[in-house]
Amino acid sequence: MTSIDTCRMMSLWPSHILIDQLVELDDVRETLALEAERFYERHTQTTAKMAHRADTVSMMSEQPSQALLRLLTAIEQRVGVYIQRAYPSLDPSELAATYNTFVNRQRGLGKWAIPHRHVGNQLVATYYPRVHLGECEGVDSVGLPGALCFHDPRPVQANWMLRHENKLFAQTPRQGALFIFPGYLEHSTFPMFDPESDKIAIVTNVRFTHRDDQGGDRTWSAEQIRAHTQNKSMELEQ
Repeated sequence: MTSIDTCRMMSLWPSHILIDQLVELDDVRETLALEAERFYERHTQTTAKMAHRADTVSMMSEQPSQALLRLLTAIEQRVGVYIQRAYPSLDPSELAATYNTFVNRQRGLGKWAIPHRHVGNQLVATYYPRVHLGECEGVDSVGLPGALCFHDPRPVQANWMLRHENKLFAQTPRQGALFIFPGYLEHSTFPMFDPESDKIAIVTNVRFTHRDDQGGDRTWSAEQIRAHTQNKSMELEQ
């Protein structure tokens, strides 16, 4: 069992953010980056590429792999830590969790990922299998190149003297890093300008419902994802 004592929980305004390095995936990190790259190119249309995203289909169902299942296991473990630390009064046995995974890719094109939220999802788990900054990165960029930026969710006060409270938290992810944060928390990404810069994010929306709530959710539980992966493997062997 992998130790997850390295998880660092930040209290950011009224929100919590978990940051960790998934060292147990170091041996498949580049494999995951290549799989994500292939998924991104196959499912991202021209208009979506302008927003640096491919979220029309879940990577977990469309392109399952053993490396991706290992990432799912790591995410499950860290989500458990997040719930335990952020919501100690919550009973995880009362919840049913589903996972929908897609890919963001950011190149050194000088484009921002505009502020947005993952509406309808309780948590977002973002893993960075590849973070490469070109030698000239940071010369012309605003802020930290490629940084994941969280925006204060509290309303901006009308009084100009209080506006300094509406701050940002920005951090350029390390290769192999995982960030888990609430889906309501607005976030964006600083641009990168060096043509050699390349950053890939495998993003998993985590949605919780009550265990007895069937609903109309089309996302999959971890058990469904693993069963689907096994079936896919059997089909390929045949």
